[in-house]
Amino acid sequence: MLIAVLVLVAVAASVTAVVIERSRRRQARAIAQWTVRARIGRALAEGVGSPDAIRSVLRLLVPEHADWCILHLVDNQQVRRAAIVHVDPAAERRMQDAFERTPFVTDAAAGPAKVIRTGLPYLIPNFGPDEQAQQPDPTMLIDAGLGCCVSVPLKARQDVLGVLTFARRTPYSYNDDDVVWAEDLAYRIALSIENGRLFTEARELFEQTVSANFVSTPEGRLLACNQTFASLMGCDSIDEALAMSTTRFYGNPHEREALLAQVGARKRVVGYESMLRRRNGELAPVALSAVGMFDENGTLLKISGYLVDRTAQRNHDEQVRQTQRLEAVGQLAGGIAHDFNNLLTVIVGCIDLLRDGGSLPEGRQPLDELEKATRRAASLTQQLLAFSRRQVLQPRVLDLNELLRAAQPTLRRLSPSNVVVVLDLNPGISRVRIDQDQFERAIVNLVVNAVEAMPAGGTLTVTTGNTELTDEDIARYPYIVPGRYVSVEVRDSGAGMDGVAQARAFEPFFTTKPLGKGTGLGLSTVYGVVKQSGGYVWLTSAPHAGTTVKICVPAAGD
Repeated sequence: MLIAVLVLVAVAASVTAVVIERSRRRQARAIAQWTVRARIGRALAEGVGSPDAIRSVLRLLVPEHADWCILHLVDNQQVRRAAIVHVDPAAERRMQDAFERTPFVTDAAAGPAKVIRTGLPYLIPNFGPDEQAQQPDPTMLIDAGLGCCVSVPLKARQDVLGVLTFARRTPYSYNDDDVVWAEDLAYRIALSIENGRLFTEARELFEQTVSANFVSTPEGRLLACNQTFASLMGCDSIDEALAMSTTRFYGNPHEREALLAQVGARKRVVGYESMLRRRNGELAPVALSAVGMFDENGTLLKISGYLVDRTAQRNHDEQVRQTQRLEAVGQLAGGIAHDFNNLLTVIVGCIDLLRDGGSLPEGRQPLDELEKATRRAASLTQQLLAFSRRQVLQPRVLDLNELLRAAQPTLRRLSPSNVVVVLDLNPGISRVRIDQDQFERAIVNLVVNAVEAMPAGGTLTVTTGNTELTDEDIARYPYIVPGRYVSVEVRDSGAGMDGVAQARAFEPFFTTKPLGKGTGLGLSTVYGVVKQSGGYVWLTSAPHAGTTVKICVPAAGD
């Protein structure tokens, strides 16, 4: 009885030792797998899907977890053997030579081909005669040593990028736990390969596009750029451009600070027009678009964007402007010749009558008509001087509200009974420094135009207010000077203008009125007076929606 008990105790102890040993081995195996997984993660992170990184991953698996490994990759629906690692260097060379001689069989019943078709893992616990018969190249596999193997797909976005296969030469049986572990490795490798592809595509796009791409820090250090950027800035190479600070590109440091402020406030800028200084000192007109990259506290870390060289566009625009100037000069000369010819006809006719002792019908006197003609000529000359901004102004500091209130009776006399005149004057506006007479003439011209645009009646509104033009307005109106301004708006409810008429509204002698009903100098005179006063004038309109003319002149003291 005692002997039987001792035997049972010995058997139990033996079984317990076996269980403990298996558990210890399983634990050691799991620790080894987690360790190699961490090493593989570091290798993939450092290599970002490069061939060397993938090969180093396979070498981390051999010999501790496999005697040999093969990685197949799918490129443009073609399968290639990307990497082979064997514990025996001689066997590794033989496998490489055999694979170079043997094309990949895509319709094989087993192995990596089956994994690529199905997207499912493939496990051979023991490589026996039946398994050998299904392999496309059993002889090579037998030479490599195949006791058991695992093949798992490399997937990214449900696409199979390739197959990872690792094997043992002896009948060391892989199990389902090994398959799960291998799938996790394959996912990491696939993610690294896909990231590598995306990185390569993004890098090629960054380097090869016609736009001048760059990445910089807010302090001005250039982190990356392409050859287009380097050439635009007058550098022979990318390295030469990277050695420069972007602060050197700006002739005016305040412009760079304004750009950084816009990126910080809006997170991006689009089509920012600027003049950058090339390496040789020449200025290059560019349009800049960029986005800011920020940390969790909202601090700007990097600026990524691109430049578009506007030199050719500027040259084309200048040619167009020159052509338009010549056309405007021609139109101006024609208009002047026409108007002065009419006046000279009257003057010459009156002189002939005075010489011959004749008289005009209806009791009109030649001298009176001669005086009227010369006064009209003088008035036309004054308008031309105002348009050309050559008229001598006599500016003084005044309140626009007071000027408009004093001119209100004149404005009402200019308006028929079916036009309601409304003065909406802001009592808090700043004072301005302008020529009172010329500004009154500009307002009268605007009112006359507005009244004539409302033959059936309507509402004419004159509004004043304070206006702040900031750096943000430069994006829309690059020619403005930021600062405090006082605005006057003359708005009518008349017929309005189409786009063509708006584009030409300030041209001299351009008019939408019937022949003989207008000189076409009204708005051009307004433009000349406002510009000579240091201000700006804008016109907005639409057919059947009225017209608004807005004048902004600097507040006194700016």
